Amino acid sequence: MDNPTSTNIHTIVKAQIVFLLSTLTEDNFERNQVEIRSLSEQHGIDTYLHFIRRLIVHSQNRPASSGPPASFDPSTSLPFRLLVQETQRLARDPFLADRFRDGIDKGEGDIFRQFDLARFMDRINLRPLEKLVLASSITSSPTRRELAHQAANVIRNEFDNAIVALCHNPSFDHADLSPNQIAKFLSNLLSDTSAESPVLDTSQVKTLITAVQTKYGKDTIAPILHRILPSLSLLPNTSLVDLLLQLGPDITSDTDVDRSLLARYGITDANPPRDVQVVETMTVLSRQAVEGKALCDVGALVRAFSSFNVCLNWPSVIKSFDKPDRHGVDTATLKLLIAILLNSPRDAEPHAVTGFWEVWSNSLYQLRLLDALLSLPADTFNFVQLPGQRIVTVDDVAIASPTIKSLAANVQGHTWNSLELFEVLVRLVDSTSIEIKNYVRDMLDKAIKISAELVHMGLLQVPEPVWTETRLEYSRKLLSMFLAGHPNHQLVFMRMWQIKPSCLTTAFREFYEENPLNITRILDVAQDLKILEALLEVRPFVFALDVAALASRREYLNLDKWLADNVANHGREFLHSLILFLQQKMESEKVSRISDPAVESRTMSLSPNTITIILRVLRNNSTLMNEGDVEFSREVRDACLQIHPRLMSLLPGNDVEPGFTVVNYSPEIEAEVDGIYKQMYDENITIDEVIGMLRRYKESVNTHDHEIFSCMLHFLFDEYKFFQSYYPARELAMTGYLFGSLIQNQLLENIPFGIAIRYILDALNCPPETNLFKFGLQALGQFESRLPEWQPMCAALLDIPQLAEMRPDLIANISRALTNPNKNGPRGDGLMSLAGHTSAPVVFSAIHPDPVDGDVETPTEEQSDRILFIVNNLAPSNFDVKVSEMKNQLDDVHAQWFASYLVDQRISTEPNNHGLYLRFLDSLNRPQLLALVLQETFIKAAAMLNSERVLQSGSDRNTLKNVGSWLGTITLARDRPIRHNNLSFKDLLIEGYESGRLIVAIPFVCKTLEPCVKSKVFKPPNPWLMAVISLLAELYHFAELKLNLKFEIEVLCKALDIDLDTVEATIILRNRPLTDSGLPLPEYVLDINTIPMGGDQVIQGESQLLPLGPASPSDSQRAVGAHIETILSTLQLHVYINPQLTPLNINHAFKRAIQMAVDRAVREIILPVVERSVTIAGISTRELVSKDFVTEADEEKLRHAGHLMAKKLAGSLALVTCKEPLKSNLATHLRQFLTEHGFAEAVHEPVVQMIVADNLDIACLAIEKAAMERAVSDVDEGFAASYDARRRHRELRNGQQFWDPSAPAFTFGASLPDPLRIRPSGLQPLQAGVYEDFALPPNHDIRLIASRILALANEAGDRQRTPLMMSQKIVQLLYKTSSQLGRDVYVALLSRLCQQFEDVEREAITWLLYAEDEDQQLAKTLFADPRPNLLNFTVNLIRECLSANPPIASQNQFSFSIEMLNQLAQSGRANEEVNRLLEDLRGARRMSNSTTPEPSLAVGRQTSVKPETEQLREKLSIWFQQWVAIYQRSHSPEKNFVPFITQLTKQGILKMEDVSSFFFRVCAESSVNNYMKCVASGDYDYAFQALDAMSRLIVYIIKYHGDASGVNNDQAKVHYLTKILSIFVLVLANLHEEQGPAFQQKPFFRFFSSLLNDLHGIETHLGPVYFHLLISISPFLRDYDVQPAASDLYRGALRLVLVLLHDFPEFLSGHYFSLCDVVPPNCVQLRNIILSAFPPSILLPDPYLRNVKFDSIPDMGPVPPILSDFSSGLRDDLRNYLDQYLFNRGTPSFLSSLMDQLKLPGVTGESVDTYDLPLINSLVMFIGVSSVAQAKARSGSPLFNPTDPGVVALEYLAANLDAEGQHHLLVSIGLHLRYPNAHTHWFSSLVLHLFLEVKDNRFQEIVTTTLLERFIVHRPHPWGALVTFIELLRNPKYDFWQKDFVKVAPEVTVILERVARSIPPQS
Repeated sequence: MDNPTSTNIHTIVKAQIVFLLSTLTEDNFERNQVEIRSLSEQHGIDTYLHFIRRLIVHSQNRPASSGPPASFDPSTSLPFRLLVQETQRLARDPFLADRFRDGIDKGEGDIFRQFDLARFMDRINLRPLEKLVLASSITSSPTRRELAHQAANVIRNEFDNAIVALCHNPSFDHADLSPNQIAKFLSNLLSDTSAESPVLDTSQVKTLITAVQTKYGKDTIAPILHRILPSLSLLPNTSLVDLLLQLGPDITSDTDVDRSLLARYGITDANPPRDVQVVETMTVLSRQAVEGKALCDVGALVRAFSSFNVCLNWPSVIKSFDKPDRHGVDTATLKLLIAILLNSPRDAEPHAVTGFWEVWSNSLYQLRLLDALLSLPADTFNFVQLPGQRIVTVDDVAIASPTIKSLAANVQGHTWNSLELFEVLVRLVDSTSIEIKNYVRDMLDKAIKISAELVHMGLLQVPEPVWTETRLEYSRKLLSMFLAGHPNHQLVFMRMWQIKPSCLTTAFREFYEENPLNITRILDVAQDLKILEALLEVRPFVFALDVAALASRREYLNLDKWLADNVANHGREFLHSLILFLQQKMESEKVSRISDPAVESRTMSLSPNTITIILRVLRNNSTLMNEGDVEFSREVRDACLQIHPRLMSLLPGNDVEPGFTVVNYSPEIEAEVDGIYKQMYDENITIDEVIGMLRRYKESVNTHDHEIFSCMLHFLFDEYKFFQSYYPARELAMTGYLFGSLIQNQLLENIPFGIAIRYILDALNCPPETNLFKFGLQALGQFESRLPEWQPMCAALLDIPQLAEMRPDLIANISRALTNPNKNGPRGDGLMSLAGHTSAPVVFSAIHPDPVDGDVETPTEEQSDRILFIVNNLAPSNFDVKVSEMKNQLDDVHAQWFASYLVDQRISTEPNNHGLYLRFLDSLNRPQLLALVLQETFIKAAAMLNSERVLQSGSDRNTLKNVGSWLGTITLARDRPIRHNNLSFKDLLIEGYESGRLIVAIPFVCKTLEPCVKSKVFKPPNPWLMAVISLLAELYHFAELKLNLKFEIEVLCKALDIDLDTVEATIILRNRPLTDSGLPLPEYVLDINTIPMGGDQVIQGESQLLPLGPASPSDSQRAVGAHIETILSTLQLHVYINPQLTPLNINHAFKRAIQMAVDRAVREIILPVVERSVTIAGISTRELVSKDFVTEADEEKLRHAGHLMAKKLAGSLALVTCKEPLKSNLATHLRQFLTEHGFAEAVHEPVVQMIVADNLDIACLAIEKAAMERAVSDVDEGFAASYDARRRHRELRNGQQFWDPSAPAFTFGASLPDPLRIRPSGLQPLQAGVYEDFALPPNHDIRLIASRILALANEAGDRQRTPLMMSQKIVQLLYKTSSQLGRDVYVALLSRLCQQFEDVEREAITWLLYAEDEDQQLAKTLFADPRPNLLNFTVNLIRECLSANPPIASQNQFSFSIEMLNQLAQSGRANEEVNRLLEDLRGARRMSNSTTPEPSLAVGRQTSVKPETEQLREKLSIWFQQWVAIYQRSHSPEKNFVPFITQLTKQGILKMEDVSSFFFRVCAESSVNNYMKCVASGDYDYAFQALDAMSRLIVYIIKYHGDASGVNNDQAKVHYLTKILSIFVLVLANLHEEQGPAFQQKPFFRFFSSLLNDLHGIETHLGPVYFHLLISISPFLRDYDVQPAASDLYRGALRLVLVLLHDFPEFLSGHYFSLCDVVPPNCVQLRNIILSAFPPSILLPDPYLRNVKFDSIPDMGPVPPILSDFSSGLRDDLRNYLDQYLFNRGTPSFLSSLMDQLKLPGVTGESVDTYDLPLINSLVMFIGVSSVAQAKARSGSPLFNPTDPGVVALEYLAANLDAEGQHHLLVSIGLHLRYPNAHTHWFSSLVLHLFLEVKDNRFQEIVTTTLLERFIVHRPHPWGALVTFIELLRNPKYDFWQKDFVKVAPEVTVILERVARSIPPQS
């Protein structure tokens, strides 16, 4: 129960308040108000609530009233005013606002229960913020529902305006909310309440918080938010992420705010976050980021999560980004990741970044994220900021040099400095996914460009035990980069040595193996790293030895000790490696010395001192070596001596073992020796004298002499290394002579002698054109007489092919030396083993020459010259004289030499003189000489038979046949036997068969036996001869010889009158047992059915036999012939797979299996089937055709019939034979291959049968085609004798009846009926038709179609066009078809059409004739098969084309065919028609040269003969007609233009001015005449062709024409075009004068139209030529009295230039000077148009310069491009003076003399022009350009300087010239007032400067006149002229308007004032 006293007091106070309210007046209002507040404050909240309620009740009428204020009772207005003031006071304090809430909520009575809050606030006139304060107080506590609802509505309605008011300062009239009040205010609005929904939505919450933070600062508001946000009122189901996203990054950037928000969701210290919650939160944020939504401050959120005392799994957060649906990386996701990585706890284990290092399922997305992070700037993100293993740090190289520390410091902070990163990349780089692999490679490539050292060290440190292929690849690539000298290599190599020393040493070894010269780089690195000792332990020893050798040279290592230690440790292995090392070094040195051109040594050369150390070690430890290594070391030592001869002592009698010391000489000795050689090379002493000197020094006992001898030899040996590259020819020859003489005179002994021999052999093994070979040949020539002493060297020389070519006589001598070794045996003094120089194996042992006794005595040079002279001049006419001379000159001792010469040089190459030489030998009557010649013949034959070169060289084989013929002539023909010991013919043939050398054996034997026809003893039937013939017959019939070898046997038998078919062949070869060399010959197949059909039953012969089938399936590819292989290669393309087999029909593997099955099935059967079919068809064809054609003399008809029959029979038989076997074979292979390729389920019988059925015909057709092609070649081989018989008959008995001697005899011919009877005149057409029907049967579809085509052509409505179009299509198809049948059909059709239609005949011949490759194709066909009918066709074609009137083609167009005919004539394969044509062509040339000279000769030699002769005109007309024909008939005339114009040039037509002019005149006249003729005949279609051809010819000539010097091609083109056009205009004028009114204009109009059109087509090649064309109109405009025609021309020129201004302004802008220079000054508008052009990239400024000054325009700076040669108008002397003057080096008198030079010389008073205007233009331009260039060079100075010499010079001229001169000068200056550029600036400034400085009223008037006349014509007006004139009128400093000339005439004043009014004032 309440205290009664207190209750009474409250009652009294409330009554007092009521009283005070009721007694309110204006006077006591403020007093009562204070008292009421005092009472209510003193007596508790209830009292105040009573007060406020009473106020509301007292004022109830006021708020409820809607009337005007004046109607209110004063008694109620004062309480209402009190209520307003009190409510406003409460509304401005969130704490006091609670009183209002309580007063309203708990008030009694209807007025409170039905209280309208919004209306009340409006009546009270509260502001939005006040309303918000009151309403928020109501909603923050439980109140009546209706009241709370009203308050919420007020908040929603007034929120935006209230926030705006809140942001004002102050928010109320004179007060603001305090922080505590703000806290209460925020708490009221944000704290969770019992309301169903929050008062504010999240966006309003964000707005509210942002507003208070903005106004009060985040630091002030932060504690408030920390208290309020844990109880933040939210809508149901609002997630944490939703809230964070809606609040945005600004509010969530405070970690404590984020903790408060987490607390709102129950995450507190007591209930810390779980990993799942964090991952889920980040996952949702990531998803929102991908969708493009703005995120909260993720970093602050991560820090908030981390602030709880719990260990979170941050890597799992990163791993949560591993989603399969993620592909691209967006910026928001990247920012999210960076925030997580940088704000997660750094000391957390594991750190968040380790999530990236784990295995991701979406590895590609992982890589893309890493790549994006790595690409960020270091200040944005860097992996080094995060925990992890670093690849390199400064601490890792703490003990290294400062340089390496600096390098480490540079890279340690790089984002790629993360070992875990490289572990990921290495793990993924060999992924099975190509995309992932490529992405990793791209990342690594990018990283290499950024920091290659980090990439390499990172790859090296990845702890993967197995190095993948890609890792190895990159590591090697980077290592090569660092080894090559990368700037950071020191750091890399040091880290490699620290991490994995073996990796570095391995890298060094591989780098060395790549190029041994890299050893220097390796040693440098090793020395830097101080790892030389470890590097010397690397294996193989060769690498360590190279390092040690170089280190020893640089004095890093004691080589002696190191070698000794290694020998002690490794023994034999090390010694063997040491020898190999030395051998490699010497081989490399040797190769570099003998190479031409010189090549650098592949290894680092060893110094001689190093070699001595190594050789000493080898010698001292020889007992430890293997036996082979001891000999090996000696060979290597000799190689060292050869490369470094200073390692051996050459002192006479010195027995010091070479190789262990380096020989040096004193300077005195070397100077003396050098002097001796200098005298020798200067030819002061002879080489023989030097040899004598050496011999004396050697034999001397004086030590000094010995040293001189040794030093001279050493000098000579030392020079060897320079012979190949640096020696002149004379000195080289002298040195070679000296070198050989040393050996010849035995000045070298033992090892030095062997070294010298090695030098010579190495030199001779070089190519013949090299210096070394020449040296070797020269040296060898000096001691060749001693060669028999050294058998190994002779054997080595025989193996040098180029020596045999250069010195065949020497090789013959060496061969004799080997076959008849010296009785004393070979000399071996010091001749070392010649490795690689072994004699060639002897193939033919059946030939064995008798040995030569003794040495060959060579005559003196004088004697040999006389003997050879006799032989050279030997002839039947002087025979007896020469025999007598030879008897006197030839001694018996020289008989061996002479016999060798005669056989080797004469008999072997001059078969026509064999009889003469034999008669000569008989006349000498020296039996010994004849025996020696026979011996030499055997020697020569044996050498050539055993030579490998004879197998390849046709000329050598001819030489061998000559030797064989000579051998038979001097033996068998004279009844002298060839002894079996010397030559066994049968054994020779057998050896040739076994060795595959029948190509040399058979011709030699045949040629040797041919002379038997002259013998009485050895001619048939001599048993010995017939035995050899029988063996040849066996080879002929059974060895499948080539035709040329069979022909040799046939020629032999014919010469001996032996019928080869009657000769019984031996069985020697067929019965030979099987050996390694091959199989016996097969017997002739009598029964065709015995030919095997399988692959394993066929007998395989050797290379000269045609095998019938492969020995095994694996050999099938080798057995198939080339033509069959071609067919099989295309067979797979035609394999068909039925669409019913879906989806297998599109499966590539399935199709491949079927293709392989078809290929295998056909391969197994094709060869036996083809052989069987072709054999049967061939036999039948030969029997029938030879009978029917026995009297037919034309072999082409025989060939044609045989081909048709054999092809038809063979193809049909093959088709019938192969079908069934192929069907079963194909099914078997289909099952096999389909099973092997994994299609076992498809191997069902219906499927297999379907595939077989679909492809059987395709396979059969392939076999049929192969049989038909093979049958053709078989027929040609069978009929070869018949062809030859007919050719011989035509040559010998042409015109007589023919009977084929090779045809089988038959006696029933006379009894045959008439159609089948053989006629003496040859085959009848009816009989030939039988064979034609083999090609196409009468009812064949092709015949029917062809006849239908011809019928359609005849029935066509348009009988002119239709056949032409049909023939055109046929010609196109004729060139496209690849089948012979197609060509035959198209040719037959075309032939019939040509017969029926004349137009077709004319056009078709033209089309065929002018096909672009016709000549080449014809030449190729002639080369492949020069048969007579083709030769005749070619001859007739060329004759027809060249002899037509006019000629259809030129001789040049048949150049390939004529060249081929020449070759055939030279080789004897041409017929009489060809020879006659060639003779006629040569005669035509001679006649042309003598009677009708070529133009060049006619004009050059006969100056009296004018070019205008009729003969020359006719010839030139023919040339032009050829061009017209080319133009009409060629698809690309330009391609044919080059050969045509080349011929014109060769003929001299275009070389000489008068002839070329006459040529173009003839062309012009001919083309016009052609038009007139066509028009007269009504042939309008061809009327213009010659004119168009003429136009195109001119255009091509202009296009390809150029200056001879190549300097001024453009001017040359212009000159040439001007010349041609002038000629054409002269023709026009001449024709106009002749024809008068009947003049034909149309041809000239057509020509000029075509010329313009064609010129447009090559405009890119004309360049500035158009400019020259443009200025060509200027002469017509110079006359001031312009005629009407010139006026039209001027208007046309204006229009043309306007078009150029619009479309090609840069053209006008570049050439403006040259154009204006030729445009007359009176053509102002034309000049204006040209000067108004400016480049399209420039935007013209306002010419009125409203807001800028003239000097400040930025575009005035650049210098414009000028394409005109403006200085060409200045004379050289004037230009030199100008240059001197402009550079301040001239004299003052120059200006006065300059003024005089501007006038034209010899000007009279009547002349219109006094001044040289081009000179003035060039002078002004030159001065201006030079001045601008000098000003530009002076950086910082103004562009225009009045004191510049150029300005002074022009100012002088302006002040001193007369009025005319001043006018021309100013007009010239005005040409450069163009668009904004440096020149415009300078010349504009110059005009203004002259106007101001030249104090001459007349001059100023001229300035105004020249400017004004530019603007009184139509636009455009040049910008620069406008700017200058405006500046002159507007700028007061020029005082323009006060000048007298302005006011001299009213009209002038009006014009100037009008111009001035159009100029706006400058702002």
